[in-house]
Amino acid sequence: MRKRGLRSSIHQQDKGSDSMSENSTNKTARSIRQRVTRLAAAAIAVGVASIAAAPAQAQSNVCATGTWILCDDFNGATIDTTKWTKGNTNIGNKYKVRPANLKLTTVNDNGNTITVVDARMFGDTHAKPRQGGVLITKQRYGGGRYEVRMKNLPGPHGCSCFWNYYDSENEASPPPVRIYTEIDIEMPANIKPSPPAWATWRRTFGFNTWADSDADEDATYIQHVSNINPFDGQFHVYRWDWRDGANGTRKIDWYVDGVLQASTTQHVGTAPAQLWVGTWPAPWPGMTYNFNVKHAYIDWVRISALP
Repeated sequence: MRKRGLRSSIHQQDKGSDSMSENSTNKTARSIRQRVTRLAAAAIAVGVASIAAAPAQAQSNVCATGTWILCDDFNGATIDTTKWTKGNTNIGNKYKVRPANLKLTTVNDNGNTITVVDARMFGDTHAKPRQGGVLITKQRYGGGRYEVRMKNLPGPHGCSCFWNYYDSENEASPPPVRIYTEIDIEMPANIKPSPPAWATWRRTFGFNTWADSDADEDATYIQHVSNINPFDGQFHVYRWDWRDGANGTRKIDWYVDGVLQASTTQHVGTAPAQLWVGTWPAPWPGMTYNFNVKHAYIDWVRISALP
């Protein structure tokens, strides 16, 4: 926990896990945080579409067509460890994410049987309380379109999250000027001192971004109340389009089911970053863990070049 108490950090991968690198396992990362979520003082352009969201339909062999930088529909016999590390971390020295909490399973999706990653969240009545599951890409990726089709945890029982992260301080020989990238979709958003009633909170997304460092002055925080409910028990497609400055433009647009939700040109990172997706037991106000096990399901993940 940082001195100001604003954030928790992801601690090193346990020895013996399939960690991202030897160096990364020996340094403290700062990927997930307890945040005082607010709109940044910098100008933030937020767009909300007035049209209905497009349905987030399952796609058979989603990776078979199209040109992808990364695509995984999890239709193999096991999770592909050439693409993914199963997170084995402690958040804030306490909140656990473990490899065993990720597994392939099949679920019914509007009459179709599909294979998904089950990112289980264990609650306080389980023998291993408050543990989640997170997939982490082996590689770092730059600007582009990032998408996940996912069914969230069924309530405020941890964070259902999709984000990327890079911090040059984790390098064996960090550069003199720190380089930092992070882009988040957090569901539900971390709202302090207390969230609103669930009817509103469940539709409130945390769209966040950092560049240069993980300090508040280098961040844009957006709490966005959408007309889309990501806790309706259905699959939704969560996406951001990240223009990292390679072509002169630095901008992030966040979408749900193809509908623009928010945009910013402030604090947009430029360094390639690893992608993380799954669940973790966030200790945010309003979260409840009086259960045995809950499930979030990841249907597919893909990264592509922007048109």
